[in-house]
Amino acid sequence: MNALLSVSGLTKRFGGLTAVDGLDFSVAEGQIVGLIGPNGAGKTTVFNLISRLLEPNAGAITFAGQNLLAFPPHRVVTLGIARTFQNLGLFPYLSVLDNLLVGRHRGFRGGVLPLALGLGWGEERRAREEALGVLRSFGMEALAPAPASLLPYGTQKAVELVRALMARPRLLLLDEPVAGMNATETATMAQFIRRIRDERGVTVLLVEHDMSLVMEICDHIVVLDFGRKIAEGPPAEIQRNPRVIEAYLGEEVGRARL
Repeated sequence: MNALLSVSGLTKRFGGLTAVDGLDFSVAEGQIVGLIGPNGAGKTTVFNLISRLLEPNAGAITFAGQNLLAFPPHRVVTLGIARTFQNLGLFPYLSVLDNLLVGRHRGFRGGVLPLALGLGWGEERRAREEALGVLRSFGMEALAPAPASLLPYGTQKAVELVRALMARPRLLLLDEPVAGMNATETATMAQFIRRIRDERGVTVLLVEHDMSLVMEICDHIVVLDFGRKIAEGPPAEIQRNPRVIEAYLGEEVGRARL
């Protein structure tokens, strides 16, 4: 499979701390790839580098054959990369539909300003139809008028993922998509992520501490420890890797959950 995303020699330092240290890995198109590691391993820093919220000290990031570092942060979404964050980023007092439209505006080449000036209403109408269609495809159309703040936590997380899809990404970065969820919500989210890949053709790179979810849905796993890659491979291989087990000893996920 062709690599959609390639990271080479990626390094990020914060003063005397090296958060990411010469990292190399790639994400094949059509895969679900897990980026895991103990707390402080550098996972979210890698996401922030890929989404251009941080500037690396060294290294290269290539997306769909293009040098991602040549583009400013606001262009990342138009190139085909969307992401979620550890904390919910929904607008709580907007409806689910309006939250999705915000996600579409991020990918709209004219931006939000032309819409505010009364321009591009055809685009606005098409965006609403698209948002309702995406909600319908995931069985969530009835939620369109509901204020986001009134939804259960797990449903809010699902809405956030659907909103990211409104940018029409080729690559979706998910930062701890099941953090704070119970077992039932986690199982539902696992199915949701698979459907995003299988039905919509979106490649997924996720950071997650829930090893049961990672081992269940990921095709390939990259393991970090203190900013360095210590292992990568399919889930069964990662579960048996002694360096991975050692890195997790004393951590919440522990040996038993690997």
